[in-house]
Amino acid sequence: MGIAIVQPLRYQSLRRIWTGQVLAAIGTELYSVALLWTAVGILGPDAGYLATLQAAGVLLGSLLGGAVTDGWRPKVTLVVADVARGAAVLALPLGHALGGVAPALLVAVALVVGVMTGCFEPTLQATLVTLAPERGLRHAANGLFDATRRLARIAGPALVFLVHHAVAAIYFFVVTATTYTASAAAIAGTAIAARQPERRGAGGAIDAVVIGFRVLRGRPLVIYALCVSAIANVAWAGGYLFGMALVFHSERSESLTGYSLMACAYGAGNLVSNVILARRAPARPARWIITSKLVFGGGLILLSRGLPLPWLLVVAAVTAVNGPLGDLAVLHLIQSSVPLPRLVHAFRAQTCIAWSGMLVGYLIAPQLVHWLSPSSMIALLGAVTAASGLAGLALRSPRL
Repeated sequence: MGIAIVQPLRYQSLRRIWTGQVLAAIGTELYSVALLWTAVGILGPDAGYLATLQAAGVLLGSLLGGAVTDGWRPKVTLVVADVARGAAVLALPLGHALGGVAPALLVAVALVVGVMTGCFEPTLQATLVTLAPERGLRHAANGLFDATRRLARIAGPALVFLVHHAVAAIYFFVVTATTYTASAAAIAGTAIAARQPERRGAGGAIDAVVIGFRVLRGRPLVIYALCVSAIANVAWAGGYLFGMALVFHSERSESLTGYSLMACAYGAGNLVSNVILARRAPARPARWIITSKLVFGGGLILLSRGLPLPWLLVVAAVTAVNGPLGDLAVLHLIQSSVPLPRLVHAFRAQTCIAWSGMLVGYLIAPQLVHWLSPSSMIALLGAVTAASGLAGLALRSPRL
């Protein structure tokens, strides 16, 4: 019998960190919606470049963060990253109160939040393995913490939907800063085992960058999973996040209300499928990964077809199944095949590859909409994602 997704909450350390992550994930969704929507209103199609800067920051943090943080205790890395993100986000409403938000401030905030996220996420994933060492409990913990992001994709947009007529988007950043502070406090009060500091020679900084990729050598299924995840992230950033924002902003009458409802429906599909899939570790993870790309690609194609809003919400909810299918399978593959001392490096490589896809998506989307309509761009990116899933059928693996 699979372990229920809530069982990790019986352990105080996991429960405390999870509570902080629920709040931080909701704050992150508020931040993402407010930043992108505000930027689209000001910059139009060029707003994608601000998200591009943040994706570049995450990529930079995941690549270079280890050169600094490998000598730190995991708790220190997590707390410093959360406090830095909270301070950076709070600078936006403070700048607004002092006379206006300059473009340079937007750029600085996006970069700081990105770099700190690139340091935070791999450290958190590696920490969960030490807090939940047993295989079944670990998969349940993966599902539980993954569900925090899925839950946030309901709660964050729902909050936007409820209050955006009464509260200016700039004040959503105050809520985000508060949630990051709460997450830092929860982690600071948790007992987390310190790992042995890394000792490197003259080439230590270079080793910190490349060691995660070296760890992946000889693991073709993991490499395939990360590559198709990067392709899906191109479509996620360029097609779903940016493309659908443009569709609702310029092609549909529902505007921000419809965009928020779509995000809520996607979040609901994420959460429900996560709870179901987290009950048991995947016996054949490749099938989960391939199916996730087919579902996501097909869903994007349908979302681009100008469906009536009720049907669009149904499609968004079904499309969201792809997230837990792919993400939980990748986490399982890495945690079950990489030695514990190298897990944080493998997760850095995963973060780097995933956010490379986000970066490419944000870079190419503003260019594509000069040649294609937003709907056509979304359909194209969906087709490419589905094709990457079909390519996996040719993968010869005993685990397929």
